[in-house]
Amino acid sequence: MQRTLLARIERVEKAAEAQSIFSPDCICFPANEPHFFCFLIEEQIAAKVKCPLHGERFKPIRFRIYVGKWRREGEPHRRQILSPQYRKAWDASFPPELWPADEVVVDGKSALRLKDGRVLPTS
Repeated sequence: MQRTLLARIERVEKAAEAQSIFSPDCICFPANEPHFFCFLIEEQIAAKVKCPLHGERFKPIRFRIYVGKWRREGEPHRRQILSPQYRKAWDASFPPELWPADEVVVDGKSALRLKDGRVLPTS
């Protein structure tokens, strides 16, 4: 009896997840639109922000690849064509009053300058 109930609950949860129904309080990245960060620092910042309903908002990527400048320049536009849930998850980590940051070089190293003037190392 208990096993049957658990199986039914799992099926309902999977069906709801497949329909991508999000609570207004959820700030998770949608499973069908995987998160994408141009720099390691962005992933680290986003990982610190927890969803009030689910806690962890995404699974960290186990490996990093270099993201070319041409790709980084197009990323803000790409995010605008993604789902409202993705944009809400992004804005929860990277408030529009601070982001997108400008890429700068400080002491020969790549960094991001936020709109408020703060500078963050990219790695």
